[in-house]
Amino acid sequence: MGKWTRRAALLGLGVTGVMYGCARPASEFIATIEQKYPPIGKFIPVKDPQSGEVLRLHYDRRGSGPAVVMIHGASGNLRDFTFAISDYMAASGFTAIAFDRPGFGYSDRASGDSFTPSSQAAVLRAGVQALGVSRPVVMGHSFGGAVATAWAVDAPQSIMGAVILAGLTYPWPAGDNAYHAAASTSLFGPAINAIVRNRALKSGAAGAVDWVFRPQIPPVGYAEYIGAELASRPATFRENGRDITNINEAMAALIPRYSGISIPVELIHGTEDSILPVEAHAERFKAALPAARFTALKGVGHMVHHAAPKEMLAAARRIVSQT
Repeated sequence: MGKWTRRAALLGLGVTGVMYGCARPASEFIATIEQKYPPIGKFIPVKDPQSGEVLRLHYDRRGSGPAVVMIHGASGNLRDFTFAISDYMAASGFTAIAFDRPGFGYSDRASGDSFTPSSQAAVLRAGVQALGVSRPVVMGHSFGGAVATAWAVDAPQSIMGAVILAGLTYPWPAGDNAYHAAASTSLFGPAINAIVRNRALKSGAAGAVDWVFRPQIPPVGYAEYIGAELASRPATFRENGRDITNINEAMAALIPRYSGISIPVELIHGTEDSILPVEAHAERFKAALPAARFTALKGVGHMVHHAAPKEMLAAARRIVSQT
């Protein structure tokens, strides 16, 4: 697509978005969605290590034993883990702590370069410290895998190890996508978001949930529980766009440091993952860090933690046994 064709397409989105936006104000949408999907956890104030801003993090904590900190992916929130994984880990002898990443769900995000995995990991480290948790296992899915990887690179002494679940660990074509770049701007973002908001109100998120689970089928009740529409709120929509637009530059700074990771790393990835193909991420990570343990799940798509929770649990247990 040429430069002017892209601009014309974006202009068309803008005009359509204004039409949609007039029909359903953002404030009305936010109130509707937040009433439907209220916070389910607790809040803790932390100071952002970079900006010094005081942020409020939303988290859910269950169980007892070694702590596992669980970090969700793009457009997500902690409900992805609290649907079933948190209780499963708690029943298996772990303290399961799920966070809304900064800017998602009900967690605040600081200004500045808070879109990088390293900056988000730093905020979550502050949250873990505020909760009085020492050296957890960090478990990240998809974009959360980039955050968990950054945590392992930047502050390995603060964790026992990392479990990367279908993780984003190398450049992602979506990071060069004009849509996400436009969505993160003040010029085009509100118009594009207006379209997304109204689609969310009309049809919900079942189609998107089906897509992200392929070739598996979402668990019964997952689509109704997850609250994917929370990501359509204007501020969250903008920050998700910033995350994705800037991810490849951020990964370029992390990748050369992978070989120096000295803590246990577990990679779990489905061979049928069409969102983050296994050969582009987990296999490349394993080549850069031969000491990492790689579990390839044949026939499994992107949602490996729901498709294969036993493998996820086994990975966490192996890390704990090594420390």
